[in-house]
Amino acid sequence: MTLQERHEKARILHQQGYNCAQCVALAFTDVTGLDETTTARVAAGLGGGVGGTGEICGALTGATIAEGLLDFTKPADKPAINAKVKDVCQEFAALNGGMVRCRGLKGKEKKPCMTLIEEAITILHNRL
Repeated sequence: MTLQERHEKARILHQQGYNCAQCVALAFTDVTGLDETTTARVAAGLGGGVGGTGEICGALTGATIAEGLLDFTKPADKPAINAKVKDVCQEFAALNGGMVRCRGLKGKEKKPCMTLIEEAITILHNRL
């Protein structure tokens, strides 16, 4: 898929009521090897900053799910995956004034969820 196709898929999913984590993770099912139903179920509790707590942004948790699906084959892969996820988080934070928490991102600036979703998709897509 192209980056624009991933963004469009995520926009449609978000309009249908899927959370940020689901939108990002589902935008990568063409390469993760996990079907859409299972992906949506795995990410269901991660919107609103993990269970609506306002903690880590759902767009980032969705990207983390996709990264794990892309690269994990055995426990020894964890350090490399963690390094990649850390890089994604740092790049996302750089775009957002150092913030990765939902409550901070939705605070003063009130950045739209769709913008955050697109940022996370772009970061991960560019790493494929």
